[in-house]
Amino acid sequence: MAEIKLKLKKKPSFPLEVDSITPDNFVGKTAAEIKKLEIYHGKDLVKLGDFFDVSGKSTDLKETTIIIDGDVSRVKRVGENMTGGEIIINSDVGMHVGNQMKGGKITVNGNADDWAGAMMEGGELIINGDAGHYIGSAYRGFWQGMKSGIIRVKGKVGNESMLWAKSSKPSNKWPTLYCGSAGAFLGIHNHGGTIVVEGDVDRCTGADQAWGTIVIKGKISRILPSYKKMGQVDEVELPNGEKIVGKFIEYSGDHSVNKETNGRIYIAV
Repeated sequence: MAEIKLKLKKKPSFPLEVDSITPDNFVGKTAAEIKKLEIYHGKDLVKLGDFFDVSGKSTDLKETTIIIDGDVSRVKRVGENMTGGEIIINSDVGMHVGNQMKGGKITVNGNADDWAGAMMEGGELIINGDAGHYIGSAYRGFWQGMKSGIIRVKGKVGNESMLWAKSSKPSNKWPTLYCGSAGAFLGIHNHGGTIVVEGDVDRCTGADQAWGTIVIKGKISRILPSYKKMGQVDEVELPNGEKIVGKFIEYSGDHSVNKETNGRIYIAV
């Protein structure tokens, strides 16, 4: 494994936009070359080396690991569009981490701001704290959100997470979110996304869901009246083949979308 280490030298006055911080952009470059990569500080175009100390080098994408130290809670777009390698962030991180990523792995050892993993197409995003709103969701004006990959959030995700998620059975792509708890409108406009919640969720889960699977191991504040109770099950099999054992009440919906729908919500008894 080849490690490239970044250490924030000073907290930025304005949010930094660092879409250049990916294994794809770092592989084959020396530390001096990486420092010359362009980033934005507010409206100003600056060099990565203006804000980060850089050490290490890598020649192979699969073996490249970027380790980021320092408080990067005001640093946006880390890992954007990455296709391989790994990023480890040892603090809170700003908005859009891992957005539109297609492969590889990102681990956040802290909290993540809004739009983490937005419109992901592959790879794995792990957040060992809480996450903001719109996790794995579609950006405004887009009709497809997360298409593949896995997001794991140890704590809570905010409102409208997994907005417009879309699966593809022929391509074996099952966008999946695992989280500790969730805010309102979880899985809104769901078109095949899988969501597993260890704890409680707020109102309007699965609103406008056409198909997909949402498993809630805790409580829901209120289930939508457009969902129909199907009965009790002792096991839920996810589209990816994983089986969750336990007693759940199965609901079909959202029937405000179609009279017949493949959308399901399972709530622990």
